[in-house]
Amino acid sequence: MNDSIRIARLLEHALRLMHGGHIDQSIDVLTRVLGEDPDHSDAHAVLAFCLVSRKRLHAANLEAAQAIALDPDSDLAHLAMASVLIARRAFKQAEAHIDAARALASEHAESYQLAASLYEASGQPERALAEIVQASEYAPDDASVWAQYGGIEYAAGRREAARAHAERALEIDPEHVDALTLIGHCDLAAGRTEQAREHAVWALQNAPGDEGALTLLAAVKARQSWLLGLWWRFQSYISTGSNQRAIALLVGMYLVYRAAGIALVDHGLDAWSPALSFAWLGFCVYTWFAPGIFMRSVKRELSTIKLRPDY
Repeated sequence: MNDSIRIARLLEHALRLMHGGHIDQSIDVLTRVLGEDPDHSDAHAVLAFCLVSRKRLHAANLEAAQAIALDPDSDLAHLAMASVLIARRAFKQAEAHIDAARALASEHAESYQLAASLYEASGQPERALAEIVQASEYAPDDASVWAQYGGIEYAAGRREAARAHAERALEIDPEHVDALTLIGHCDLAAGRTEQAREHAVWALQNAPGDEGALTLLAAVKARQSWLLGLWWRFQSYISTGSNQRAIALLVGMYLVYRAAGIALVDHGLDAWSPALSFAWLGFCVYTWFAPGIFMRSVKRELSTIKLRPDY
């Protein structure tokens, strides 16, 4: 086997690992590829994707820029740069690189997946859904597409559809980390706490340290906690659906609080007004500090989780 064929197979393996959520293993393979061929544009591009997943945006930007410099006509290089720009919330620039990638290879599902990520991040759920549907038509056997499809459905509150797409992803790749995590979130939303925990641990067995799986595991603990359980249910309800829905609910809650205060005065129950104000203040303080407690829980899971090798 000559070097070019071997490197092509290593790169294909790195892509499979990345799409399955095995980011660190993919980085290891890409390091080998670039050690042998430091001017391989696609290897730099895939490494940029992996670094974005690890939130190493400066390094990811360098890798994506190097990929474009080595091959300006590489659709993968443009998509890698778009991924970096989405993470930096530079949506217009990201969209330009996605358009450039589509002009070079309109049939590649990756451009539609990334466009879905862009529109989801910029608060355009309907456009995100349209893009991921297109991606599923171009790549019906790609587990990452179905996992992302399910994630978009879950964010919109369509949990049955989300679970169905996650299960389809697992039929293609039984160890897909994002799909396992998504099913865990579906179980948790349905009150199946133990099943959710099992999926979180299963995902971590496949990708130790994965942020999404650790967040799910911490969410399971939050659900079981008296202190965080109420907050977790509240934020789950508020965050389901569009940003406009969340804003409308929060504004509506404040208006109800104000209307209740006025009603107390109108009915001669002024003595209860301080209690109402303290209750509202307590709610605000609780919802302000609970996310911080939750994130500390996630960090503790990151530093202490140990999995049995035979799980």
